[in-house]
Amino acid sequence: MLPVELDLNGLVGLGMSFRIDGFRIVYAAVTLIMWLCSTMLSPEYFGASKGKARYYIFSFLTMFATLGVFMSGDLYTTFVFFEIMSFTSYILVVHTKKEEAVRAGSTYLAVAVIGGLVMLMGLFMLYNLTGTLRITQLKEHCDRILESGSPREVGTLAACAVTILFGFAAKAGMFPLHVWLPKAHPVAPAPASALLSGVLTKCGIFGILILVMEIMAGSERFGIVLYIFGFITMFAGALPALFSTDLKKTLACSSVSQIGFIIVGASLTLLLGEECTLAATGTLLYMVNHSMFKLCLFLSAGIIYMKTHSLDLNKLRGFGRDKVFLKTIFLIGALGISGVPLFSGYISKTLIHEGLVEYIHLTSSGKVILSISEWLFLLCGGMTAAYMTKLFIAIFVEKPAEKAHSSESGIDSHGHNDMKIRFISYLSALIPACVIVFFGLLPNLFIKGLGVFMSRFNNFSLEGEGEEVLEHLSIFSLENLKGAAISLTFGAIIYIFFIRRFLTQKAVSGRREAGTIPQSEEKGRVYLQKWPIWLDIEEVIYRPLLINILPSIFGALCRFVAGTVPRFIAGTVLKLSKVIAGFFGGLFDKIVVFTRENAFKDLIMKEHPGLKKAKDNIRRVQDKDEIISSSISANLLFICAGLCLTILFLFYLLFLK
Repeated sequence: MLPVELDLNGLVGLGMSFRIDGFRIVYAAVTLIMWLCSTMLSPEYFGASKGKARYYIFSFLTMFATLGVFMSGDLYTTFVFFEIMSFTSYILVVHTKKEEAVRAGSTYLAVAVIGGLVMLMGLFMLYNLTGTLRITQLKEHCDRILESGSPREVGTLAACAVTILFGFAAKAGMFPLHVWLPKAHPVAPAPASALLSGVLTKCGIFGILILVMEIMAGSERFGIVLYIFGFITMFAGALPALFSTDLKKTLACSSVSQIGFIIVGASLTLLLGEECTLAATGTLLYMVNHSMFKLCLFLSAGIIYMKTHSLDLNKLRGFGRDKVFLKTIFLIGALGISGVPLFSGYISKTLIHEGLVEYIHLTSSGKVILSISEWLFLLCGGMTAAYMTKLFIAIFVEKPAEKAHSSESGIDSHGHNDMKIRFISYLSALIPACVIVFFGLLPNLFIKGLGVFMSRFNNFSLEGEGEEVLEHLSIFSLENLKGAAISLTFGAIIYIFFIRRFLTQKAVSGRREAGTIPQSEEKGRVYLQKWPIWLDIEEVIYRPLLINILPSIFGALCRFVAGTVPRFIAGTVLKLSKVIAGFFGGLFDKIVVFTRENAFKDLIMKEHPGLKKAKDNIRRVQDKDEIISSSISANLLFICAGLCLTILFLFYLLFLK
């Protein structure tokens, strides 16, 4: 009988605990389905390329870490697996080792590490405040603090919630910590992109649900903050998706927007209290839906990339006109994520919309603002339909822009790879497509079966009164269909009057580099890249802040302190710091050199086949400093691992000594 709990006392110092309930079983199954389908595509996707073994090793390490997050019974266990997952998935992002992949990987790792350390700070404070990190015990302590605690205790709990939210929001992709998603997904292999979007972001949502249902369940202010950030995230993801001309980047921005929908549902679960049945069910089902949508769409994108070696919509135009099977699979994913009736996305989106309408009805103040937020909800749903329509029409409906005949073997008349894709690769995307259709056609099974079963989550459950509410729900009522129709109408208007008029133009002869195609053979429209550079938060704010502004501020502070401290003390501290830094810096350098000489010697031998030993090759061709400077990512990983070990040791000293 559920739930089942397992305690491993003494493991990793503090012991670890695991729990199995309805939600965890479902998401363990979703995780395994995601990895199964991703792995089915991987052999053909990677072919004979180097690094496959590395990818598979870190992919399955990421899977085990992800399962550890979902099965965790306390937040300490959650944190340990959360950090393992961050480091192992980093290798998936930088798999190609191209410049843009390494840069995106550094962004991903920085967000993950900073988010993890901030979250750990919140866990320290929460443990000190409540005396436990066990998830099922937190609600009792936190409710007592919110109801009758001193202002200091309430303030401390709020600080805990904000710092823990920071860590989980970084992984979920909530604004303004979403910057890694649009950068990491396009450069990662398609099987990895499906996992990053479909499962790893849900680990962040898992933590947000714990905050909503256990830690801050009695705080309306926290729910309002989450509500606001959910809508910002929803819009901040949908807008760049409309502008994007890159297939996988569009899907990545879409992930940010869809996470916003889920966060809005989570906030309504808190704000509605005992009346949260519809919002909670919609949120849980939306998580499953989004995993299936992105698995279907990213694996379809992987198949397209295998055939074309491109993600540019202008080069993909008309690629899938005669590929009925792939067209059908992609269309199912597009219709599902757009919330079209008879597909599972309509169900979860409608339930959250119903929860939003219920919240507006029950709230006595701020009805105008809440009504505006409802229209924004429908508008963002329409934006989803618009950019998915753009992708589908560009790839599967429009005629190819050119007929670049090639005599090269394996290239068809449109410049596409003529290789035959194996059925198992198509099957990898077909499985989630079937799930989307199956639950869309059987809404009662989806809502009253899977939804209620998933609601068994720690202290939360919809069994009993919640089931009665769902019994009287008519998912295809005229009012619900009206909401979907309004949203899809917004989508049609945005596509026709914004995307077609503003973001595309008729193809003009001579625009391409070759310039050899006669004007008579020019067809279709060219998709324009008009996204303003100044809206890139990472490049405009985060990188300058972390690389230039903060180092300058702290450098000036250190110079001020050095000028006010007696020279003897300052000199002694500087010499001691130099010795310590030199020791650890040299240790890191030696680890990196050893790794390059042994773990990556096959890559070096390929570059210089005339040398028998990779070690001799490094010593003759490359200076040690060059090796170190080219291995910044490796250094960063070692430093992060060292920080985590140090923090675990401090945790041990603080609470076990």
